Amino acid sequence: MYNYRCPQCGNTVVSDKASGEIACSYCGCKFNTQFEQQRNQGPYNNQGQPYYQRGVFDNGPSGKNRGLAGLFAILLGSLGIHYFYVGKNTAGIICLILGILSCGVVHLLTLIQGILILTMTEEEFERRYVYSMSTIPL
Repeated sequence: MYNYRCPQCGNTVVSDKASGEIACSYCGCKFNTQFEQQRNQGPYNNQGQPYYQRGVFDNGPSGKNRGLAGLFAILLGSLGIHYFYVGKNTAGIICLILGILSCGVVHLLTLIQGILILTMTEEEFERRYVYSMSTIPL
């Protein structure tokens, strides 16, 4: 068995292949194991940069963009657009109704939430907002 590090998400992929193309079981990224061995199995993306140095506006493993979700929360928070973007439609509808009924007071809370989204790590954003089973992720 061989351990490889996925160039997209950085997770360890176990394979019985010593060389060839394999797919990451976490994000589905296909990569050549021989190329990964040449780069000393480091956690790098396709451009050769460390995966943990992704920018705020780069898509994560789920395809959701943390920077875009944060901007939606800051600029259009009382409409619940950031919840619709990450796939939490019930939370988006609740936020929209509360935004209309409270005359925009909800926007102060979503402003803070947007700042928190922009400052959290990609892994924490994915865990809390994308993969969470809760109706309203906070």
